[in-house]
Amino acid sequence: MDLRKLATLVAVAEYGSFSRAAQAVNLTQSAVSQQMGDLESQLRLPLFDRACRPPRLTRVGRMYVETARTILNAHDLFLERNSRAHIGGNLTIGAVRSALSSGLPEALHALKSSHPRLSLRLVGSGRLSSELTQEVRAGRLDAALVVGPPVENRDLLWKSYAVERFYVIAPPGTPGLTDDEVLSSAPYLRFVPILPGEREIDAVLERKGLKLVPEMELDTFEAIVLMVGAGLGAGIVPGLYIPRARVLNMRVLPFGDIGLTRELGIVMRRQEKKQDLIELLHSTLARVRRGGEG
Repeated sequence: MDLRKLATLVAVAEYGSFSRAAQAVNLTQSAVSQQMGDLESQLRLPLFDRACRPPRLTRVGRMYVETARTILNAHDLFLERNSRAHIGGNLTIGAVRSALSSGLPEALHALKSSHPRLSLRLVGSGRLSSELTQEVRAGRLDAALVVGPPVENRDLLWKSYAVERFYVIAPPGTPGLTDDEVLSSAPYLRFVPILPGEREIDAVLERKGLKLVPEMELDTFEAIVLMVGAGLGAGIVPGLYIPRARVLNMRVLPFGDIGLTRELGIVMRRQEKKQDLIELLHSTLARVRRGGEG
C-alpha cells in the first residue's frame, strides 16, 4: 500500500476537495485525482461519488478514511519509536496561541519521550501568525506553528497538519434551527478580524445577508467560549473549541459550508538545514491531530 496515497485520501477528506488537498500535500489537482483513481482500482472499492462536484466520499470511502488514518498513525509511531538513537539536535519554534491548545503539548511530549537527544525550545507563544512568520524569514526561529497558509513567499515552505471547520456556539436554549437563526437571535460576539480566517467569516455573513451588530469584539476564541458560557451571546469559533463547548452544554451548529475552514501548519525556510527535525515535528503533530495513540 502506498502511504502517500493514503495521506492524500486523508487530506481530501479533511479539506473537502481535490484542489484544496492538492495544495496541502504539494501535488497538482490532476495528480491527486490520479492517486485517488489508482487507490480505488487497487482496493476495488468506490471511494468517491464523481457525479457530485466536487467529488464526495461515499459511505465506504468515509469508512476507509478511518482505516487510512490508523495505518498512517501506526507507521509514524513506529518510525518515532525506532529512530530514537539517530535523532538529535536543537529546534527553536514559535507558536500561535491556538497551536498551544491544539495538539502541540502532546506532540512535544511524544517527541521528548521518543528522542531524548532532541532539544525543543518554544518561544514567542501567543504572538500573531504574521509576526512569527517574519521571525522565521529572518532566521530567528527555525520554524513556527501558525494559522495559514501565509502569504506565498518563495523563501518559505508551508506544511499543513490540521484543518478545522467553523461552528456557531450559543448558550443552551438559544432559539433557532439553523446557524443563521441562532446568530440572529442572540447578541453577536465577534472575533477581532486580524487573521485571514476571520475575514472569511465576515464574507460568509455578508453572502448570507446577515447584518450582525457585534455586542462584543474579542481578540481570542477562548474569550468567545468564555462569554458564550456566561450566557452573553453567540459566536463563531473553529472546531478546536467544540469539545469544550459541548461539555458546557452549548448549542453547536456548523457555520457556513464545508469549504469554510482554517488550517494549522508549520512554516519554515525552504533552505532550512533542520528540515528533517521540522518534518519529524510535523508528522508527530499530524498523528496527534488524527487521534493516534502515543
